[in-house]
Amino acid sequence: MQDARSPCDVHDEPGRRRRLVQRWRAFRGGMQAAGCRFGMTISSLLTPELVLPALPVQAKAQVLEALAAHVGLVHPDVDVRRLADALHERERQSTTALDNGVAIPHVRLAGLPGPLAALARSAAGISCGAADGRPTRLFLLLVVSAEQPGSHLKLLANAARLLSDARCRTRLLEAPSAVELVAVLREHEERAQRSVRAA
Repeated sequence: MQDARSPCDVHDEPGRRRRLVQRWRAFRGGMQAAGCRFGMTISSLLTPELVLPALPVQAKAQVLEALAAHVGLVHPDVDVRRLADALHERERQSTTALDNGVAIPHVRLAGLPGPLAALARSAAGISCGAADGRPTRLFLLLVVSAEQPGSHLKLLANAARLLSDARCRTRLLEAPSAVELVAVLREHEERAQRSVRAA
């Protein structure tokens, strides 16, 4: 499909990104106002600040540390060391790397007021022990309260469904910025919700 943007749009990249941010904020506000009527979504937990488009690390343990540290920067009330330790312990039990270059590191932490998410991308890919042997390029972190195990399962199911979509994965790998990474997730979640409602 050809790019439908005009030459003016191509040279207005900062303005385009601002519009994407505004659309994301409007979507999140709508979700909150509706009380997440269709369930908690991944994109409602993410902001561009919680996205690492280019992971500067080369090992799985470093990925977990980077994700925990990044969450701590955006959510200063989160104990970064406790989160990182929990992620390492979860990975020791079994890898959270799935097929097709994706991983969903996930843990439950006691006392967390609400679910958290972060997204990271590696250009070269990182060996994480996936069953298909492929390096992992997309990492979607999910953290929920230990007191709300139900939300944990729902978010995991949503994340797995999203990242099993080859088109979604391709677009996430091609997205040029954190803003557009969040926009891709939002678009695919909205499409999935429409499909569920139409079924």
